[in-house]
Formats: sequence, C-alpha cells, structure tokens
Amino acid sequence: MPAARGFSLVELMLSILLGLLLCGLLWQSLHAVLQSRSFASARLASQQEARFVLQQLAHDLRMAGSFACAGPAQWPASRVKLMPQAGEGALSLSYGDGGIALLAEPADSQGQISRWRLLQPPPAWSAGQLLLLASCRRIDLLTLGSDVFLQQQDGAFWLQLALASPLAVHMAEHHLPSLELLALQQRHYRLDQGSAEGKLWLEQTGQPVLWLASGIARLQLQVETLPACPGSAPRQWWTLQLAMRPAGSSAAPMPYRLQVMSRAGPACPG
Repeated sequence: MPAARGFSLVELMLSILLGLLLCGLLWQSLHAVLQSRSFASARLASQQEARFVLQQLAHDLRMAGSFACAGPAQWPASRVKLMPQAGEGALSLSYGDGGIALLAEPADSQGQISRWRLLQPPPAWSAGQLLLLASCRRIDLLTLGSDVFLQQQDGAFWLQLALASPLAVHMAEHHLPSLELLALQQRHYRLDQGSAEGKLWLEQTGQPVLWLASGIARLQLQVETLPACPGSAPRQWWTLQLAMRPAGSSAAPMPYRLQVMSRAGPACPG
C-alpha cells in the first residue's frame, strides 16, 4: 500500500497566499458595500430631516399674517413682527392660532360690551398669554390677566374685559358676527451656522427653546410681492431654500427648494 502523500511547503504557502488574496478581494467588496450602505443611510436621514424642516416651515409660512378672516390690513401697529422677517439663517413670523367664536352679551346703558361667551372651551392658557380679538374689520392685541380675564360660570366660559379698558370703545369698529378669539403665535427660527452640527432652533414666546433638526448648512428665504387686488392687501410668494450638509466631506451640500403662497389677503379673481 503506497504511503499517503501530504502537501509540500510550497503548495501550502501558495494555498495560504491565494486564500489571503481571495479574502482581500472579498473584504474590498464588503467594505464598498458597507460604505455605500452607510452613505445611503446618512442620505436618507438627511432627506428626512429636510422634509421635516420644510413641512414645519411651510405650515408657518402659509399661516403668517393670518388672523381668522382678518389680515395684515387690520393688524394694529406694534413691535410684534407680523409677516416673515428673513435673514441669513433666521426667520421670524406671527399668526393667529386656533380660533374660538365669541357671542357678545347685550350692550349696557352706555352702549358698551364688556363680556363675551366662548362657544367652545379654551386651551389651558396661562396669565401673560398674548391673545387676539379679531374680526373681519379689526384686530385687537390683548394680554390675558391684565387686559382680559377668562371666567367659568354655569358650565360656560366667558371672556371678561378689564375695567377702564380702551377695547370697549373699539368694539363698535368690529364685525360682531365674525368675532373670534385667537392665540398669537410668534415664532423665530435660528440656525447655528458656525457650529459643526448645523442645528436649527425654534424660539417661541413663553416656551423653552426647541431643537428641531441638525445637519443644515444653509437656510434662506426669498420674498416676492404679488400684485394687489383692488381694495385688498397684496399677497406674497415665498421661496424657501434649504441646504443639508453632505455625508462626505468632499460632497456638495444637498439643496432643497419649496415655494409657498401666503394665506393673508384674497387671490385676485381670474
């Protein structure tokens, strides 16, 4: 019976070398697949961040300057920023949130109205909340706890006017059937462009600063004023440009673009 013959040293070394070459080729392919998967995952996360930011900003831009059936033409002169004020990496705007219809009590002997019944329960507003008494003809800016008070009586909620308030004199200028109570929303978006994370923050009156998203390279807003209809305020067309930071250091920022028309002011008839 012939003796069993094993592998020689040369054959063994060649087998090891071929195995190492094969492992190297497989590792390169696996590394490329893992890199591609990591890049695709980072790109998907960036797209989701951009979609969330654009949806949030689009909602606020559409609402900017909207106060029930009133608009910028009825807005009282004040320091509150109304229509979008855009800067490099910053955006500020205001609008009326919600809308609770009001039913006025009969006027007193002097023809003044000092109390209104809310046709639905109000949110849990705290003292100092900025409120809007808005109709199609006028908007009055009020502070809960000093200008007006909320009271509950016999299962109904009432808006009580403070004594000697100048609002009683202005009630004759309101369109009572369209009278609504709204909360004033003041929003300021701020981008930390100098930071490595590129974080976008939301600042609201009376609330803590909220972190919305990260990985943002640039935020810009372009405003175009459309021709005004006769007897009405002009509408605005806003173009929002958002650039997300790329996953790789050598890649260019990923641009996103969104166009929104304001709700404030009616569209001209065709």
